[in-house]
Amino acid sequence: MISLSYFKNTLPIAPLKQTSGSILLFNAKSLDMRQYKVADYLSPFELQVISRRKSPQAKQEYLATRLLLKYLLKSCFSEFAATPLTAISSQFDQASSKLQLHVNGRIINCCISHSHGFVGAALNPEQLPFGFDIEKISLQRPFAKLAKHFYHADEITLITAPTTALAQAQHFFRIWTLKEALAKATSRPIAKLLSPNVFSELTKAALVARSGNITAAAINNDMANAEQAQTADFDISVVMQQRAEWRCAVIGLTQLRRVIAFK
Repeated sequence: MISLSYFKNTLPIAPLKQTSGSILLFNAKSLDMRQYKVADYLSPFELQVISRRKSPQAKQEYLATRLLLKYLLKSCFSEFAATPLTAISSQFDQASSKLQLHVNGRIINCCISHSHGFVGAALNPEQLPFGFDIEKISLQRPFAKLAKHFYHADEITLITAPTTALAQAQHFFRIWTLKEALAKATSRPIAKLLSPNVFSELTKAALVARSGNITAAAINNDMANAEQAQTADFDISVVMQQRAEWRCAVIGLTQLRRVIAFK
């Protein structure tokens, strides 16, 4: 029996108050790449990676996630407060299937996600099972058809049961972000989690999930209009151990500059 609690918005999403245990959310479209010299902010390895990104949006998202990770590192660890940004390098470890920050001989696990210019980043120094995913809720994609092709029968029933396209889309993308977050938490390929029932997989892995959604106004720190918004633009899910707790925090360029001297 699938608990409907998975479709409730139980993940706190708010302006930034503390960095520990927070997933930072940021609008990468606010970065005008023409104004920044990326060599001042990225390690030599990261410069090689971003140079291979073809689209302007991909470059924006890459730079934004790395700035968020370095912001978190400097905010959470006083010993790295004076470390140059170029000496902090993010690299994907094939053995563990984890993104890691390399700094002064230390390796810290981390996690990122991005969708249509909206990005998120978090540190996981305790190396607990943890993963999160962000996905834009789109009514343009054939989500019912996709679900029937890839998803478990119980999940298809949940998606197709509502009578409105919006409700169906919200169910589809909630299940999708749960699958992606679980894949990251367990270091499993997403391809192997498409057809299994994600709710059963969470139970078998002894992990819990929290989900929420956010509007474009909230992403841009326009909280007054965010409260008046009728529908969400993005869905976010976090998968973690029972004893862990995570929250999402919206951050802007002004807050980034306070810690990492972003110009």
